[in-house]
Amino acid sequence: MARVLLGWELGAGRGHAVRLSRLADLLRTRGDTVILAVQQLGVFAGEADAWQAPLWPGQLVALARRAPAAPRSMGDILATLGLGDTAAMTGLMRAWDGILAATRPDIVAAEFAPGLMMAARGRVPLLGLGNGFTLPPADLERFPALGAEAAREDEAPLFDRLNKALALCGRPLLDALPGVFASDAAHIATFAELDPYRTSRGAGHGAPATDGPVPLAGEAGEGLFVYLSEPARLPAGFLEGLAGSGLPVTLHARTLSAGDGERLVRFGFRVESAPVPFVRIVQEARLLLSQGGLGFVSSALLAGLPQLILPFDMEKALTADAVAGLGLGERLLPDGFSAATLADAVGRLAHDTALAERAREAAGGFRARMPATAEEEALTAMDALLGR
Repeated sequence: MARVLLGWELGAGRGHAVRLSRLADLLRTRGDTVILAVQQLGVFAGEADAWQAPLWPGQLVALARRAPAAPRSMGDILATLGLGDTAAMTGLMRAWDGILAATRPDIVAAEFAPGLMMAARGRVPLLGLGNGFTLPPADLERFPALGAEAAREDEAPLFDRLNKALALCGRPLLDALPGVFASDAAHIATFAELDPYRTSRGAGHGAPATDGPVPLAGEAGEGLFVYLSEPARLPAGFLEGLAGSGLPVTLHARTLSAGDGERLVRFGFRVESAPVPFVRIVQEARLLLSQGGLGFVSSALLAGLPQLILPFDMEKALTADAVAGLGLGERLLPDGFSAATLADAVGRLAHDTALAERAREAAGGFRARMPATAEEEALTAMDALLGR
């Protein structure tokens, strides 16, 4: 039986924790020992062997280190988090060195954890975990801009400072900055169509992580289901727009206070405090609205339900654009947003029979790529590294 270290550093989405929890359960079921080193210990409060993952400078002083403008590449994101701080990166890798020495894993699986990947690479079998966005191809010469505009950060000084940190830690130097994500094997848990690096990566995509079984939609649903991962980022007029759509609305939001829930009920919405199984969503909804979380969007593609997406960051905007490009939904733009534009979009898409038919037809192709779950595929990749 193996000792497995599951690490998670960056990204605040619920999907990172869900994926590691399910992978940990699979590993324990067959007798492996699991050690967790994670960004948010509170999410894993019931775990017997959980460590606090070393934090990046931008996580410690997030308000003070906000980027002056929205990032345009993974290099921009890592720079904002502190990749160019030689002392901090040295400390980060040495902290991971301490965890690796104390836990003595036989294999490491790293979920959006480039610091752990740099510390573990060459010392222990290393599996990179992530979706298309969070695990870029490690063999690129530089991180490409993910959009029409050029990246904001000059990678040359970042690269030089990081290599100084690697040298101080006695680690091999990088040939290019994307090498921070290098591993012995990578499991890309996303549909290729949703991978912003799909033209650079080619093959190798696996099943996306979902919240459970996803049935195929029929034609019985009549309502709008709304999932809000970040309610605080909603534009003015959002709730009024939902109320004006004419559809029955069921809404689930993360971190929803009692007062917010009461306000939503006054709008006439059915409010769900706990996550709603996709089985039920498919039975009740004809249209889905979200902020573009990859797990929810992927489940919608598997179900064959049209989508309306209001993204609040670069990753989710890329996902929304991909869905729109497939002709399976639309992206709401913050510029010119109003209650009236939202009500119009919801009503129009909910009654677009051609869109509904396209979504159901496309679902078959996505479902054919799910012979196993994302966690089962990750387990297979780990076994291959262990020679099992």
